[in-house]
Amino acid sequence: MSEPEATPAPRSEDEPGPAAPGEARSAETPREEPAAERKTEGPPGDSPAASPTPPEPARQALPPVQQGVLVPPPPPQMPHGNPYHQQAYYQAPPQQPRMILPNPRWHRPQLNASQTIVLLAFAVALFAAWSAFPGDGVGIGLAITGIALVAVPLLASGEDVLPRLPGAVIVAALWSVAAVRDAGWVVALCAVAAFALTPLALTPQRKISGTVVAVCLGWLEGLAESFKWAKRGRPAKDARNPGTIRLMWTAGVTVCLLLVFGGLFAAADSTFAGLVGRLIPDLNPAEVILRLALAAILLPIVLTWIYTAVAKPVFDSAEGREHRTVSRFELAIPLGALNLLFAAFIAVQARVYFGGEDYVMDTAGLTFAEYARRGFWQLSVVAALSLALIAIAAWLAPKRTKGDRWTARIMLGLLAVMSLAVIVSAVYRMYTYTEKFGLTRLRIWIFTVEFWLAVLFVLVLVGCWRLRATWLPRAVLASGALTLLGLAAANPDALIARYNITHENDLDLDLAYLEDLSADAAPELLALPEEDRECLLNEWRSPSEEDEDEGEEPRDLMAWNWGFQRAQDLADGVGEPSDPLCFTEYGDVYDSDRDYGVDGPEWDGEETASIEDTVPGEAGFWHWDTCAQYDLAGVTEFFGTSANGDRGVVPDDPQQYAEELDPSLLQGERVLHCGYYGPGSRYLMVETYEWNSADEALAGAMYMQLADEVDGIYEVTDIAEIDAEATAGYVAVLENEMYQYTEVMDNLVMVVSLSDTATDLTARPVCDDLVSQSYQLHAELS
Repeated sequence: MSEPEATPAPRSEDEPGPAAPGEARSAETPREEPAAERKTEGPPGDSPAASPTPPEPARQALPPVQQGVLVPPPPPQMPHGNPYHQQAYYQAPPQQPRMILPNPRWHRPQLNASQTIVLLAFAVALFAAWSAFPGDGVGIGLAITGIALVAVPLLASGEDVLPRLPGAVIVAALWSVAAVRDAGWVVALCAVAAFALTPLALTPQRKISGTVVAVCLGWLEGLAESFKWAKRGRPAKDARNPGTIRLMWTAGVTVCLLLVFGGLFAAADSTFAGLVGRLIPDLNPAEVILRLALAAILLPIVLTWIYTAVAKPVFDSAEGREHRTVSRFELAIPLGALNLLFAAFIAVQARVYFGGEDYVMDTAGLTFAEYARRGFWQLSVVAALSLALIAIAAWLAPKRTKGDRWTARIMLGLLAVMSLAVIVSAVYRMYTYTEKFGLTRLRIWIFTVEFWLAVLFVLVLVGCWRLRATWLPRAVLASGALTLLGLAAANPDALIARYNITHENDLDLDLAYLEDLSADAAPELLALPEEDRECLLNEWRSPSEEDEDEGEEPRDLMAWNWGFQRAQDLADGVGEPSDPLCFTEYGDVYDSDRDYGVDGPEWDGEETASIEDTVPGEAGFWHWDTCAQYDLAGVTEFFGTSANGDRGVVPDDPQQYAEELDPSLLQGERVLHCGYYGPGSRYLMVETYEWNSADEALAGAMYMQLADEVDGIYEVTDIAEIDAEATAGYVAVLENEMYQYTEVMDNLVMVVSLSDTATDLTARPVCDDLVSQSYQLHAELS
């Protein structure tokens, strides 16, 4: 054994001694004497026998070497008086690297996940990957998945379920829309809202900041902690859980029994075999890989949401110092001026509405519908900006004195009330426009958003009165969710069909648009004439045995929804259409084949008379032969290759023909269509419409422009900004894929359409050149 290291002899309490580096001297310790006097004190035995007196340090020495490593010289503040302090300094362990502390919002080391909850998370992810998004639509599979995403986390939390129950019920109702409605746009809106609100329902926040973070995917911050939580619940290798093993054996035996007896039953009965086939669809290896990849993406989301319900993280910002506010004068002047502006606008609107269409025609030269359309979007923007302005002003408003509070209440309350009046004006404009042109999905959505804005302003009015509304963020989100549920309950596609069919005498009923509606509109289509009803409902008819032999299969079970099932039952109850093509499919046949003797639907000669058989010399401009006289050099340069493409300009091209038109269609007396195929999917169409007079041509162009704007997918520019020589016209861009140039000259309306090309200013010279050629050819050949 080695001898113990020598230590200094103990000192008496009254004897002063050197303090450790950095050690504060106590109040009872007498003041330290000079070093020279301190060396002579004490008997010789007090000094350590094993440690000689340290020698005087060298004035300048090289760094010492220990095991081949240079040791840096001690810093100037190192104590030199005591060798033991030097030894302790060199023997001190190196400083440990700074550790990153876990996030206190999510770190819960005392929580462990049960194996049952982890297995449920895996089950929900796998079920969602295979059932939430089947190949032929969404339905009950998405609804079950969404409800599980709410129910499983609440089940795992085990406590405080009641306060979170109202939000969870609303979110579950949003997910359930997929099992009721067939309209894809309604289901998509509700599903996106439910996905955003699910974490907030699992861990409600009290402040606006926390609510925004929770809705804007703030829960992704807890992804790592959720996996640690799940891992802590895994049993150790030497502590196997017999319950888990027995559960796995039970599941395996159950699957084997179902496979054996289910296969025998399917072989015995074809109906049962069909049901089993719908439950277990045929999957190719590529689809299996994609589904497993989707499950791998969904599993972290499910685990994080479960851990969110268990850990209950708080995203609300900490209480900080009071923010800076403005004075009463700084608040009252701008808001007062804005209130006066709102009041003046509302007074003008009241005069317009009481004056009616005659007043609008006299003052603006527009019909009431055109007047309503032009101002709707601006008023909607005004309402949204007012809401944001009220929120900012309420945050900056002074609340120190009673006068400050009443000033804020009056100014903000007046602005909220007049903003409600602006919303009413916008809704009335859209209602007037709907009466003229019918109801569409876009207009239904506009009405819904305007209704929600009105509800928000009512909530803001309540908050302005109290000048403090911690409940407002949750109320805003809850009102939005309830508005979406109200939209789904109203069945918008059925509402569109019912309104347009009921007002058929006042509207130009568009049967093709009704065909594009979802199966939710099927009950309303029964009000149509028998022939139209059979054609529209034929899409949802159950596939016959012949259809199944041709490869058409019934809808996937997980894509089932009540709207589709109801439409299928109604379609099976009506007769099959007499014409297999129906009006919805032979519209192109009319355009391409009716003038060339191709068998197709009968065409009423009183409405339109074909002039194709006329000899080119007799028809003049109105014959397909005119299309060969266009100079396509500009289009060739624009396309990069010839506009004639593979087909060229040939007499039997179905896209080059002339026809007489029914005047009631408001498209003129006759038209010449000249279509040219370019490279790939590019295409050029030159159309020339003739009217009886220049005034009728001008009105017809305005009607065409209005029809394009009604679709809601065009960006329309007035032709006056492009060509000052034209009488009128416009440019419309369709989803950045088609460029349509319309120009009016005398009694002609000429339309040039370019598809799958550039839709910027480079297309204008090409279209303008073709319009000029049409006008010159008409003057020469007519």
